[in-house]
Amino acid sequence: MENQAVTAPMQTQKFEFRGNASEYFGIWIVNLLLSILTLGIYTAWAKVRRLRYFYGNTFLDGHNFEYHAKPMQILIGRIIVIGLLALVNLLVNFVHPAFALLFVPYLMALPWLLNKAVGFNARMTSYRNVRLSFSGTYWPAFGIFVAMPFAVILTVGILGPLASQLSSNYLGRNLKYGTARFETNAPLGALYGNWGMSLLMTLLAAAAFGGAGYLIGGVISGFNTLAYTGTDTELSEILAGATIVSAVVGFYLALILSFLFYAAGVRNIAFGATTLEGGHRFSSTLGRLRFTFIMLTNFIVTVLTLSLMRPWAVVRSWRYMADNTALAAAGPLDGFVDQAMPEGGVAAAEYLDIEGIDFGL
Repeated sequence: MENQAVTAPMQTQKFEFRGNASEYFGIWIVNLLLSILTLGIYTAWAKVRRLRYFYGNTFLDGHNFEYHAKPMQILIGRIIVIGLLALVNLLVNFVHPAFALLFVPYLMALPWLLNKAVGFNARMTSYRNVRLSFSGTYWPAFGIFVAMPFAVILTVGILGPLASQLSSNYLGRNLKYGTARFETNAPLGALYGNWGMSLLMTLLAAAAFGGAGYLIGGVISGFNTLAYTGTDTELSEILAGATIVSAVVGFYLALILSFLFYAAGVRNIAFGATTLEGGHRFSSTLGRLRFTFIMLTNFIVTVLTLSLMRPWAVVRSWRYMADNTALAAAGPLDGFVDQAMPEGGVAAAEYLDIEGIDFGL
């Protein structure tokens, strides 16, 4: 009787977040107060405390992640970034507008900044005492993150899915866990399917929110005219202005919600197309409407409570992301070997943090 190789079944390991809003509130309020008292200097320590809390409470297969950056690294990086940004603004606004041409070398430097930032964030992240690393190079990053956005704008978003595919593949293929490589092959067809659904949502949401804004603006304008004694021309201008502004606000709200819907779909597709050397496969099951609803209500609650519910909102979104991320393991996860790699650039990472650019690493 011939021997037959037996393939071990894949074991699905779900990510799990074990933190809670009340614990994080204590960290958040201390971070906020100390940052105010130190005129922002403590924000470097605040960032490290925040990320160590969230990483340390995120588990996979019974083991948590760790964040290793040191506050002084973050502070020095922020001082460099803020100093450069202040210098550029000073030159443009108070010396000569021609200094706006500095935007050109900025664009040329952007791929280098992105690679250094992603590399730093990767090296500061570990799981089972094995660190991540990133080895992206300049010209591919230039094409994807500098040239491609212009192409997307020129095609009115039609090339958006292609840009998503290129950026997802670039980040995934240049990421390593110890000596093991990741591989991402996001399917373009699925990304265009997600784009089509997002476009449909944009149209429906724009009609709904824009129409609602128009009606609300009209009602408000109507109430404002009860005591109005001006001419008919002035009255019509007031009515038109209020309703149009309300409609435009509704339209932009629809665009923001549609972007969240699209981003959730891209994450699902990219994660589902990502493997780790050894046959381990990732998956993401974010509900696009659910994710959009969570992010919208998080924002509303944060604004209405003057940011006091911000910790609850952050924990809520982090837990939802973790609960809907999984790894189908082809074997044990304790056999990976770490390797020495450059740390990347903390200043570049802080620049992206200040500018609000997040790759979700």
